[in-house]
Amino acid sequence: MAMLLFCLGILYANAVEYIIHRYLFHGLGKKKGSIFSFHLREHHLTSRRNDFIDRKVSANEAIGLPILLVTHLPVCVISPAFFNALVIYAVAFLFLHNYQHRNPEFTKKYFRWHWDHHMRNQNKSWGVVLPIMDLITGTLEKPLDSHK
Repeated sequence: MAMLLFCLGILYANAVEYIIHRYLFHGLGKKKGSIFSFHLREHHLTSRRNDFIDRKVSANEAIGLPILLVTHLPVCVISPAFFNALVIYAVAFLFLHNYQHRNPEFTKKYFRWHWDHHMRNQNKSWGVVLPIMDLITGTLEKPLDSHK
């Protein structure tokens, strides 16, 4: 049962990542003055200009992830396995996202969907850690034949 709850926690964390990235960072983030505009105006512009490289660690991510985890603390009482999955996913996101943007060849090879999101079509492939919700919703950018 714990393994099932852990897997559900990963799925839930991926859904939260997808929703925040798609609807807050790319939706509300398009509006001038939005607290989410940093994502497009800083992160996307920097990575586009520098062939995917963005060495800046986002303070918004570093602060936002713990806040998200704290809001989910009551879940820990109900299901430690589910909550542990959220913590692991958040840590994986923070480290992987920063590593990906310092190592574009690694990202092209192992996290193609995130590379495609920045370098091909920023209106698809919302997952950073995993493309689960993109597969479910049909928003995963299809790879070009030359990139296989």
